[in-house]
Amino acid sequence: MMFDAIFADLQEIVRQRLEPWPLQREGFHWAGYTYDHTLRVVNLALHMARQLDADTDVVRFAALLHDIRKDAGRDHAQVGAEEVRHLLTDRGLPDDFVAAVAGAIECHSGSNSPEHPVENLCVGDADLIDANFGLVGTWRFITIRSGRGEDLDGTIHAMAEWLPKKDALTDLLNTSLGRQIAMQRSAVMRRFCQELAVALENGHEDDSPLWLARYIHDHSDTGRLQQQLTALNGGLPGSHRYPASVAPALQILHDEVAGRQ
Repeated sequence: MMFDAIFADLQEIVRQRLEPWPLQREGFHWAGYTYDHTLRVVNLALHMARQLDADTDVVRFAALLHDIRKDAGRDHAQVGAEEVRHLLTDRGLPDDFVAAVAGAIECHSGSNSPEHPVENLCVGDADLIDANFGLVGTWRFITIRSGRGEDLDGTIHAMAEWLPKKDALTDLLNTSLGRQIAMQRSAVMRRFCQELAVALENGHEDDSPLWLARYIHDHSDTGRLQQQLTALNGGLPGSHRYPASVAPALQILHDEVAGRQ
């Protein structure tokens, strides 16, 4: 099998494991942090790999498979790397390629350092960025709190304490490109959160980012970001029309999902 065919085969395995993520396993996560998260990490890690002259095949395979054993909890990186060694070897991939992919997976959850291969750093940084920064990170924050029964007003007020904690995570990134992307996304989510606070104070919901925050909050049971974006863009029955003021935020979300920024 050629690399692309093997990649497609493995993507289906990952989808079957992560897409139907059981609610009892979510913990502080959300449905969009499993399979959708994996696809976003693939996109962002590849974007970084192309700019950093990394091996794009190693990066895309490692990004695709980095959470294949998410069910193992804190040990998912080590357990996943071991399974990936078997999956790739069984499909006839070269030993050095298998070792590189498994090594990137094993290090992705906080074990990387600047001395590691650049492929490791692309995957690790992309994983951390997607989970914590940008409008994707803000969407996740609102969804998690809504799932816990928190009201939207309280969530918006809580953002003032939440944002500095996210900024501190830039110290854990291992590439200057990763830090640049994280800071760009941080600026975007800060601006969005500030606009939410102003709109909430002034009672402007119908034509402001507050409309989008309300939509996210009210649809937290849907979970999957990509499905919600498709609905907002008229691609599903019962789709919602959104006010014009929300369009820029939705475009940013699409760009983040695609790894373009």
